[in-house]
Amino acid sequence: MRFRARLAAAAIPLLVATAACGGSEDGKDDAKAPGVGGTADATTGTSGGGPVGSGAVDAGTKGYKLVVPESVDAYTKSSPGSTPGTQEAESLGVGGARTVSGVYNAPAADPDDPAMFGGTRLTFGGFSGEIADPAKALDTYLANVGNKGLKGTGKAQGMEIQPVASARTVKPAGFEGALVKCQDMQVTRSKGDGAPKGVADFRFPVCAWADYSTLGGANVVGLAQMTKGGEGASQDEVAALIAKLYDTARQKA
Repeated sequence: MRFRARLAAAAIPLLVATAACGGSEDGKDDAKAPGVGGTADATTGTSGGGPVGSGAVDAGTKGYKLVVPESVDAYTKSSPGSTPGTQEAESLGVGGARTVSGVYNAPAADPDDPAMFGGTRLTFGGFSGEIADPAKALDTYLANVGNKGLKGTGKAQGMEIQPVASARTVKPAGFEGALVKCQDMQVTRSKGDGAPKGVADFRFPVCAWADYSTLGGANVVGLAQMTKGGEGASQDEVAALIAKLYDTARQKA
């Protein structure tokens, strides 16, 4: 009996520790971006979408650089975009950074659907170098994404971009080696005198990855959203595009 009591007492801390490691993330809306062939599987991070330890990052991800692919799924590169600066790289903890960027466009899946007029735009920016703490770099990137504006050039006058809830840790299907998080952002336009006409408030997702030598982020905005408002692509759809960028934009340095 004494042995059984000691065994039960020893098991209690183990059960508590196991429960503390658990957690789940709720899925987001299921709106589809054109040309995205698959969804991302939400995975558990820390409770509430907080920082994730760098232990999830593969040590073999060191020594890579980034290039800008000509296409990402149905999206074709339309301009070089605004390349991130060295000051931003330093704030993220990317040593010896090189930066890249690209803007991509995809046609509407249904040209007759007025809600998809003009198709969608994907804006990509990335850093390569030495990243000692990928989890911290990723959280810092997402915390500052509202200041970058829709195309990485800063917020337009009369526009506010604020995070909606907390960033969510995701794992796109088949994705390995790096951390990935997504964050919804809310765009609010000024409504007073002198405010721009023909624009609306809307929401868009941004997703990013970080490993030991690269950090890349992308947002997707439906061009009709800018005038009609509403929500476009889901976090999981953009996470699937981030996974494709991770595969095609990384090269051994």
